[in-house]
Amino acid sequence: MKIGAIGFGSRTAHVYHEFSKVNSNCQMVAYVDPMPIGKDYAEKNNFFPSAQYSNLKDMLNNEKLDLLMVGSPNHLHLEHIKEGLESGLKIFAEKPIVINEDQTFELAKLIKKFGKDKIIVGLVLRYSQQARTVRDLLKKNKIGDVISIEGSEHIVPSHGAFFMRNWRRKEKYSGGFMLEKCCHDIDFYSMITNCRPIKLASFGSRRAFIPKNLPEGSLEDYTKDRLKGWEAKTNVFDSDADIVDHQVAIIEYASGAVLSFHTNMKVPDEFRRFAIMGSKGMIEGDFVRGFLKAHDEKNNMIINEDYGAAFGKEIKGHYGADSLMAKDINEHLINNKTKLPVGVIECMEAGIVAMKIDEARNTGKVIDLSETWNKFDNLLN
Repeated sequence: MKIGAIGFGSRTAHVYHEFSKVNSNCQMVAYVDPMPIGKDYAEKNNFFPSAQYSNLKDMLNNEKLDLLMVGSPNHLHLEHIKEGLESGLKIFAEKPIVINEDQTFELAKLIKKFGKDKIIVGLVLRYSQQARTVRDLLKKNKIGDVISIEGSEHIVPSHGAFFMRNWRRKEKYSGGFMLEKCCHDIDFYSMITNCRPIKLASFGSRRAFIPKNLPEGSLEDYTKDRLKGWEAKTNVFDSDADIVDHQVAIIEYASGAVLSFHTNMKVPDEFRRFAIMGSKGMIEGDFVRGFLKAHDEKNNMIINEDYGAAFGKEIKGHYGADSLMAKDINEHLINNKTKLPVGVIECMEAGIVAMKIDEARNTGKVIDLSETWNKFDNLLN
């Protein structure tokens, strides 16, 4: 399988490496990226594309590819996906797949024309072992109807500082922090409720990474990730970022279930926790700290799993989900009947919800999503 990449950053290099470990016939043959920061990772793992092109059109015209990996900055995804589809290629696109509603609706038109099966998305949480166990428990009706959910994604200060300095710090490039970082989580909760959000509200701002919180002495703890590549800057607490560093959202789903979600990018002891309250029991877990357990309504233990991912010792690659994703996608590409746990439509839906969460934050309004879903569905059908 010959693969080309548009945007050869660390993420693209890592995902390709996971593919190559499960399929020895994978070969990254070409890429487009004027500043390929994935080069160090690739060379360390004994691979690097042999051909570099200055633009995607030339690569598509000159290489016979089986798969195009889209790992460019988020605001360019739509343009690159369109070129790939028009060249007849299967696409693997990193999340978030697009950055705003206009791009979402344009992508919906492309999907109607080319088919949703032409695009695979790197939305990894549904591939994790925790998500697989949760799906199994819900399918077996172990906790009854989902009533309410509490969720969070918090990251350590050095990771937060990365967002303050990387191109992702600008909404015009990333789509915002909720979309860029938390679309995994939003999708995970749609998986749990098995339906779409219908109403939401949100609050948040930037109050952690600001000049008055500048620590005394060295900033080494905040700059462990030595940034390279396009639009990288050095400032942390006085960054020109326009994204928020903390946010909360409340969401009501079509089923009647409700979610409270909290994210913060400057948390010393990070966690990514969820608690699902059902009519007959509950499930709780943490992707970072590596546990998952469930109880019935009489507080009897249904399941208690320890994935051995205590803070500081996390399984690399999204808690092991990257390798599981590579295995599933490889099987899907070889055997088209293999169904993936998440597709491009679910990725777009998660993106819409993230965008509407930010709309609610910016306007101070409770947002009704009915008209948005109607427009989205009409474009797809």
